Amino acid sequence: MSQAIDLAAGYAGRCRYIAGGTDLVVQLRRGIRAYPEIIDLSGIAGLKQIEKHSTGYQIGALCTHKDIESHAGLQADFPALCKAARVVGGHQVRNIGTIGGNIANASPAADVAIALLGLGAIVKATGNGGTRSIGIDDFFLAPGKTILREDEIIQGIAIPKPSVSTDGGNRYATDFIKIGRRKAMEIAVASVAVLVNADADGKVLSARIALGAVGPKPLRAVKAEATLKGQHLAAAIIAEVAKIAGYEDCTPRTDVRASDQYRRKVIEGSVNRALTNISDALRG
Repeated sequence: MSQAIDLAAGYAGRCRYIAGGTDLVVQLRRGIRAYPEIIDLSGIAGLKQIEKHSTGYQIGALCTHKDIESHAGLQADFPALCKAARVVGGHQVRNIGTIGGNIANASPAADVAIALLGLGAIVKATGNGGTRSIGIDDFFLAPGKTILREDEIIQGIAIPKPSVSTDGGNRYATDFIKIGRRKAMEIAVASVAVLVNADADGKVLSARIALGAVGPKPLRAVKAEATLKGQHLAAAIIAEVAKIAGYEDCTPRTDVRASDQYRRKVIEGSVNRALTNISDALRG
């Protein structure tokens, strides 16, 4: 990895790192991006592990979407992430595309990026200035733009496990929902990732609600989250929170795939569905 960083420093902004290339290669061919030099990271074996710790998971940046969707531990602890990885393109894309590349591409509709935002992930990046940890809330700046410096490589992503009581006093659950114009190999019209931590009585202790394809970058539904905190996941509060997410927390636009008003309704419905699923899971 240090060799790649040194190479990037020598090119002074005229290069781009590449891993799976499922996003970057398409952009280069279409003329959306242009770099005279490309540095291939795919041979760095140390970035391909998924490790479980007492505090959560560490996922190497070169882990593919297929690695994530098929990982038994992640399926049990963070099903939202596995569900997001499972709807990235087709099997060919998921076998090649990486989690690091997905977030580095910084698409407002990136499936895995939305799930990671909902889960409160932490991005570990290494460059000439050393290694730093970046909260996912601060990582995305604009379409195609992140907080990463030109020489920095995404080393991995940490997903912290919410604190839960050993006696079952409080539990957490996650969900991810993507809506597209067809069932497979489609960019999201809108997507939602939710994490809820609730006490033994079902009162919400904390919540994260992430929204995709309804703003210039992956968004947090902060007003909806604040409304949900301290409440029970009853149908009435779920409906209220879902409406706030769709009509106050996002700024969708109309394009060839959907109108802004349609996206708002989709967000409202998807948040409602995700919270209902989570309510059922917490009671189960």
